[in-house]
Amino acid sequence: MIPPQPPPLPPPGLNPESRIGPIRAAIDQLIAEASSTNTGVATLADLTSRAARLLVGGGLPLDRLSLSVIPLQSGHDGVQYWWELEQIDAVRSFHRTADYFEEEHRRNTVFKHLRDAGEPLRLRLESLPIESIAFDFLVKLKREGFTDYLAESLFSDGTYLAALTLATRRSGGFRGSDLQEVQRLVGTMGMAVVTRFRERAKLNAWSDPLTGLINRRRLEQRLAEAFEAKLAISLLLFNLDDFGAYNSQFGHFCADDCLMAVSRVLLAASAGQSHLPARFGGDIFALVLAGAQAGEAEAIGRQVMAQVLALRLAHPGSSGSPFITLRVGLAVLTPQDGSSAGLVSRAQEALSVAKEAGGNCLIRL
Repeated sequence: MIPPQPPPLPPPGLNPESRIGPIRAAIDQLIAEASSTNTGVATLADLTSRAARLLVGGGLPLDRLSLSVIPLQSGHDGVQYWWELEQIDAVRSFHRTADYFEEEHRRNTVFKHLRDAGEPLRLRLESLPIESIAFDFLVKLKREGFTDYLAESLFSDGTYLAALTLATRRSGGFRGSDLQEVQRLVGTMGMAVVTRFRERAKLNAWSDPLTGLINRRRLEQRLAEAFEAKLAISLLLFNLDDFGAYNSQFGHFCADDCLMAVSRVLLAASAGQSHLPARFGGDIFALVLAGAQAGEAEAIGRQVMAQVLALRLAHPGSSGSPFITLRVGLAVLTPQDGSSAGLVSRAQEALSVAKEAGGNCLIRL
């Protein structure tokens, strides 16, 4: 009688356990680091970069990864951190409010799906015809050669939803065993993402998360303090001309880069001075000039306009200049102003007049 033969051993390199082992170890380490406060992974940008490096180092065929905090209630900001294999050392980010997700042309998005459906989304892009893909962003990924995409809800506390997305260009997409390991990140890592975001929000209560400038709330508080101290104040408001068209044509990353460039011009104009630059909201910036008379304030406003134009940020969708330009509203605090709110109101009115005049101009009221 011939004894039963053991099953043949898998060829070298095809042992599922030996292949999945490094990914499992990478995810174990990522969970440990996300849960700890003593690893040097202090920010969400750090956590995004660390997650990408560990997963790629563990053998996950990863070309794109994002960690996001999606607001579930109005009045709360959200953020997305984005990593790509093509720029392995860079993590990009953009910040959005809850209202951003409610705009008509964004109602059919992956984040909207995660928020409303509360379940993962996986699309094997490699085998899907473009016309069958319901999400515009995933159509873009398919055209860029991506073969598989996963969006996973990591954690929700009722105010925020933490989400992870993974995308690959590997032929055949992700293996099922790889994604089973990724599932272990749900809960632990998601809680760490939301916790870090809340900590960051506390630190940024008075500042704009994109530019680092003080925000409108802090600006108005400082103006009220100056008014009570009876200081002479001039207020300049700067609005980017036709910025909606710029955003639509070049996308959010380029739009954020543009806003950062303008903020750097304002910071440079304030260096060594008592001027106070701020992000007033959206594509509007402010510059408070303490002790400046109207003529000096106007000169500074025109200087900022010229320096932004000198950046030569191409804007083919502009109705005026082929480059990014500013329209400016200037108001000077007067004894007739009953509060600092009157100064802000007149600067906003001047900005509206500048828009009606075609932009790329300074109006004082």
